[in-house]
Amino acid sequence: MNEKDKNDLYKAFGINDPSGVFKGEHDQETIRQEILGRLHATKQIQQQQARSLKLKKKKTMLSMAAAISFLLLSTALFFFYSYSSNYITVTVPKGETRQLVLPDGSTVWLNSASTFKYPKKFGKKRLVYLVDGEGFFNIVHDEKVPFVVEASGIKTNVLGTSFVVKSYQALSTRSVAVVTGKVAVTDEQHQTSVLIKNEEVVYNTDHRKPKVWKVKATERMAWNDGNVILNAAYFEDLVLAVENAYQVKIKYDQQKFKNCQNSIRFNTHQSLTEVLDLIKEIQGITYQINKEKEVLITGIGCN
Repeated sequence: MNEKDKNDLYKAFGINDPSGVFKGEHDQETIRQEILGRLHATKQIQQQQARSLKLKKKKTMLSMAAAISFLLLSTALFFFYSYSSNYITVTVPKGETRQLVLPDGSTVWLNSASTFKYPKKFGKKRLVYLVDGEGFFNIVHDEKVPFVVEASGIKTNVLGTSFVVKSYQALSTRSVAVVTGKVAVTDEQHQTSVLIKNEEVVYNTDHRKPKVWKVKATERMAWNDGNVILNAAYFEDLVLAVENAYQVKIKYDQQKFKNCQNSIRFNTHQSLTEVLDLIKEIQGITYQINKEKEVLITGIGCN
């Protein structure tokens, strides 16, 4: 190594030319060891940088894998959502009714506090679900594609007719009444009742034995005009009708009033007090209305 190269090497490591300071071989060896030490330290730094770069690459690969997994999961959820979105679910608040036009042109009027589910497009079957509540159905006739309403295990099969299905989860009965035409109603035990105009079938959730009788079917859909007409109805039915019409919560001893049956007519334009006074006259109850729209009913009941 020439003198210039040596001087450049010394400067690179930040030391002076030792020839003017250290004279003996011992001093020269000391400088050599110092240079080797610095070379070793530089090598360690380079190795550490290489390891850091490798670790960074590994983290990048893991991040990419996580991103791919998220993308696959998002895609799966998208397809699930797309499948779910083939159906439309409508929930009607208390105190309101709502009319729907189905994909085939059939119409449905939903009573208050009802939930209804139907497909955006009908296929080989016109199947809809009354999840909770009450609906008046006016179905477009189609011999090739029957119309089916499912409501708590009760299936109503029609070709083209109008009828009322009542299936509130809070009640112990389910019913179907025919306004025009003919329907076939089948339950989970495969008990089938064929109904014509002004006939109604009622199922009790305790024993599921169907009872068919004559009715004025138009009265079953009177709520569509704000009229509530209940004939020989159990007290729970009457209470639910008032709760839904006036958006209140009624508390009473269900066991005491379990066997009470009443007939009543009122219009939702009447005040809550007027309707409760009417029930008081019919059933002999006493009531108290709290500020939080809660009504407490007491009485001797019908044991």
